[in-house]
Amino acid sequence: MKLKHNKKRNTAFIYEVLINELSKADMQGMHERKQKIINTLKSFFSKGAPLKEELRIYNSLSDLVDVEKNIVEKIILEAKSQSAALNREQVYLQQTRVINLINKELGLDVWNGFVREYKKIATINQTIFSKANPKKQVFLEQKLVQILTQPPTVKKAFPSINKLALKSFVEKFNKEYSQTLNESQKTLLNKYITSYKDSGLELKMFLYEEIDRLKEELRKHSSDGEEPGRISLVLEKVENYTNRKIDKKLLVEVIKIQSLVEEISHAAKN
Repeated sequence: MKLKHNKKRNTAFIYEVLINELSKADMQGMHERKQKIINTLKSFFSKGAPLKEELRIYNSLSDLVDVEKNIVEKIILEAKSQSAALNREQVYLQQTRVINLINKELGLDVWNGFVREYKKIATINQTIFSKANPKKQVFLEQKLVQILTQPPTVKKAFPSINKLALKSFVEKFNKEYSQTLNESQKTLLNKYITSYKDSGLELKMFLYEEIDRLKEELRKHSSDGEEPGRISLVLEKVENYTNRKIDKKLLVEVIKIQSLVEEISHAAKN
């Protein structure tokens, strides 16, 4: 059984295309193109946006390899339920807008690039977000369960970091710093530690969103307290982060600003 899949109407595929192009632009030093992609991601995949809400459903079907089959089936059922509750008209409208923007600003060739786990996100799209007759729907759901619970193929010729060693490191890290770091700082560092898995794509996207959050908080409190000038200087620094290369120095700065923002927010409540 083969169903036609329109990849341009697949929100997860659109997101992966943008992330791939962001990574290429970053590596090739194409700053103007990189900024266009960042702006597009912010416009269409920020918190509360229709495509962000749909992407959240796609992401809920990740990391289910070790989950029991009956639980995976329940997750799929819940994903379908949440999908049905979305405003499909708004999702379609936003997809149309971002497709047109990508075509105009990035070029038609980007749609032909390699997208990791394409088979998986195509099957999710057909199962969760598309309508099929009952027979096809059941077959699709069984196929999706199989894909979601199938262990990834490991290429032995190029051994990866030992998973147990990585898990142990992360656990020790969390134990050592759990009392001194806030949740945002721990999330940032955890994504940095595990960034080898996807060439740092999740780290980049979290960092862009976190920088936006920090800017918003700093603007909100820029006139508070006895040192508004200090906050304004920090805000000016953060405003320029979109042009900075993501490295250890930047991460350290962001972690310090996370602490500052938490301190300011706490003081404002008291």
